[in-house]
Amino acid sequence: MQIRVKETEIKINRGIYSFLEKKIKTLEKFLPDIPDLIIEAELGLTTRHHQKGNVYRAEIQIAMPGKRMLRAVSEKENLRSAILEAKEQMEAQLIKRKDTFIAKRKKVA
Repeated sequence: MQIRVKETEIKINRGIYSFLEKKIKTLEKFLPDIPDLIIEAELGLTTRHHQKGNVYRAEIQIAMPGKRMLRAVSEKENLRSAILEAKEQMEAQLIKRKDTFIAKRKKVA
């Protein structure tokens, strides 16, 4: 599994990066052993002008085999909350599709 992080209008520090990595690693249990799996995360600000409200954005994308893309987006008041919500959305999608992915993989093998 490979994690790619994109920063938009913000510089993330090592603490935020390790927090993101830790949360994404928890999604591994829902993913079957797929070689060359790439998870893309985009962290950033929604605007340069505003200081209050939902200004932080976290987006997680997983490219699954068969040209299927799973995507979760969250906007919150702080970056850690946005990461947590996006991770929870992605987890819900993976739970919903876990049986389908495993069945397709077994069928091909």
